[in-house]
Amino acid sequence: MESEVQANDPWNKFLNPEVLKQNLLQGGLFLSAFEMLKDSLIGKPRDFYCFPGIVIKEDAPDLGLVKYRNEVLSLHKHSFTAHALWWHNRDALSNEDLEILTQIRVHRDQIAHNMPKMIMTADHNVDLELLSEINRILAKVDNWWLQNFEAAIDPERFEEFSQEDMDEARSMSSIFLSMMLPIATGDDSQFRTLYELWCEHRRNTKTAE
Repeated sequence: MESEVQANDPWNKFLNPEVLKQNLLQGGLFLSAFEMLKDSLIGKPRDFYCFPGIVIKEDAPDLGLVKYRNEVLSLHKHSFTAHALWWHNRDALSNEDLEILTQIRVHRDQIAHNMPKMIMTADHNVDLELLSEINRILAKVDNWWLQNFEAAIDPERFEEFSQEDMDEARSMSSIFLSMMLPIATGDDSQFRTLYELWCEHRRNTKTAE
């Protein structure tokens, strides 16, 4: 285990290949997790108003786009924050969630634009607590959407599920991110196990052929 002196030594942080790989992995994982969160936070309201795949243009006459601008984009000059406020106005996110989302966005920008500092200076590190918060908010947003949008539109599809089932439902994005989080701390045992099972399945499939 590294001593405190080593941990605070920027040369050790940069030249130690294991430390360097872990810092690069954490930075990449944070950026990927942020994009997954943004896909839900921004993508779901946008698709609700504008329909999936639509190309949004400033001069578009589409009424859905006009409503999207008035009810979502007008909430804040920054698109990420505007969409977060849209969720907040529907009680899907709390005031605390909004504060954490601001921290997440700022930290994402720090990583994306200052990666050299993240891998070469001792006082710049990926915030793993914020990484966990990304997953928590992603799960919260996706579950709210499931219960208040998808289930409301097609109630028969979900009628066999209890309220407890619905409350515990997770999106594939959240499940996938939950699986990835331990890697940020160096624990890849879950993926190694899954990979071994997959390899065994492939071998059995080929044998059956």
